[in-house]
Amino acid sequence: MVRVLGMQLALFLLPFVVYGLYLYFSRVDPLDRASWKGGPVYWLAIAGLLIAIAAFVLTATYSGAPPGADYTPAQLRDGRIEPGRLE
Repeated sequence: MVRVLGMQLALFLLPFVVYGLYLYFSRVDPLDRASWKGGPVYWLAIAGLLIAIAAFVLTATYSGAPPGADYTPAQLRDGRIEPGRLE
């Protein structure tokens, strides 16, 4: 779960990083507050939210078990734990 949330946070922050790189390569100080004031922050936050939402939807759509798969829970056999599996 931490990995999924970390990936979503990274995807949300991606537009901010790209904008910071744009400022750096256009020879504007990215640490200057004037560069971040006003409209860009709002648009970057909206873009980050859209990217994160799209990633959530794509993850939910294309991951997991195939339809109709049956889950067999983990079992203890002969002193060994057999992990759960989808059949």
